[in-house]
Amino acid sequence: MNPKPLRHVDLYGSAGRLEALYRELQDPAGIAVVCHPLTSEGGTLHNKVVFRAARGLEAANVATLRFNFRGAGVSGGRFEGGEGEQEDVAAAITWARKKHPDIKLFVGGFSFGSWVASRVACETPAVDAIFLIGTPVNKYDFGYLRHCERPMLFVHGTHDEHGDVGKLETLVQEVRNAESVTITGADHFFTKQLEALEETMRTWAEEVLEQ
Repeated sequence: MNPKPLRHVDLYGSAGRLEALYRELQDPAGIAVVCHPLTSEGGTLHNKVVFRAARGLEAANVATLRFNFRGAGVSGGRFEGGEGEQEDVAAAITWARKKHPDIKLFVGGFSFGSWVASRVACETPAVDAIFLIGTPVNKYDFGYLRHCERPMLFVHGTHDEHGDVGKLETLVQEVRNAESVTITGADHFFTKQLEALEETMRTWAEEVLEQ
C-alpha cells in the first residue's frame, strides 16, 4: 500500500459545492465514505474520530472520502438537521462509485454522521458494507436498520454519553448482519481509545474484503 497525499476534491449536490478530502491509494480494494458528527456542535471532516476511522480503513487498503456536510467548513448550504444532509451522503456515494466502479464501497460515520450515512446506505444498492461509530441511540431512532441486509459494524464505548450500551446491544441483535465491538472505558469521542477504534476499523474492513 502506497498512500498518496490527501487530495482536496469538490462534490456537488443540492446544497451546491461540498468540500471533501480524498485519500487515494495505489490499488485500493475498497472505497469508503466517512461522515462527520453534528455540524451544529462544530462537527467537520477534520474530527479526530472521523480521521482515525479513515486511517484504519486506509490501513486495510481502502481509499477514503471525508466531506463536510452542508453548512460545515466551506461547504455550501446550511445545517438541516439530517434531512438535506442525506442528499450530501448520496452525492458522496455517487462520486465514490464513479471514481471506483468495481471495488467494495463502505459507507458510515461517527455520531450524527452514523445516523445520516446509514439511512442513505441502507437504501442504496451500490453500498456493500456499513459502519456506525458512537451510534447516538439515545437521540435518534435506528429502527430502520432492522430491514437492512448489508454487513454492518457498530463501534461503541462503554461510557458513551449519547448511546446507552444496553439499548445499542438490543438493536444489534435485531439487525441481521450486524456485529458490534464495545471498547471498554471509551466515551463518545473515544478519548484515549482512538488506537483501539482505528484497529477495529482496519480488522473489520479486512474481513469484509475477504468475504
